[in-house]
Amino acid sequence: MKKCFIVICIAALFATGCQTSAPTPEPPGYIPEPPEILADLTKDMYDGLEFSVNVLERNAILPGMSFLATVVVENKGSDSLYYTKGSGSFTTPESLFLFSDSLQTVQPRDHLGIVTMDFVTNELEPGDSLMFKLPVMAIAPNPDFNTYTFELFGEETYIADMEWSDLQDRFPDLKAAAPGSYTIKAYFLYNIAKIENDVSNAFDGPSGYAEAECVISVS
Repeated sequence: MKKCFIVICIAALFATGCQTSAPTPEPPGYIPEPPEILADLTKDMYDGLEFSVNVLERNAILPGMSFLATVVVENKGSDSLYYTKGSGSFTTPESLFLFSDSLQTVQPRDHLGIVTMDFVTNELEPGDSLMFKLPVMAIAPNPDFNTYTFELFGEETYIADMEWSDLQDRFPDLKAAAPGSYTIKAYFLYNIAKIENDVSNAFDGPSGYAEAECVISVS
């Protein structure tokens, strides 16, 4: 069973940087850096956590096309874990995200628009599991992609729902990924739940992370 801890705060919610990918065999002009937050965290700190990412597409992934990466988090150990959900209106927790230096990850739909200003930390107890489907696009990393995502959402359009031809007409600097194999990585940030001097560490922030990856083909 999952528990959540809520604090009312006036903190600005910010969007994670997203990117796109180049259309031809030429290297993209923008290659994103791996998330800096990982430098201060311990990989695989909790060995009871099973974490995976897979793309279960029935159809071929074409250049410019959007698709979903399925991420599964399972607590098979004996300790509870805390992870940051962020706004209580989010479905996708802030502590879970995708990264690729060659394909474009997309801001989850539930992180866009108006959100509540509460701050929620959830508990993943032994035996609990989570599953989320996160959007990715077969286009090359572009530093303005996140701006385009919010611009379109203001017009009641989710960028991952657009046809590639329409998206390219609107933003000509976006480039389709060339056919080939690409790696997508998923990250889950967490803290092992503890109580010291009758005080929980639920709001201490993450101290560890899990990493998983999968390889997809663009045809």
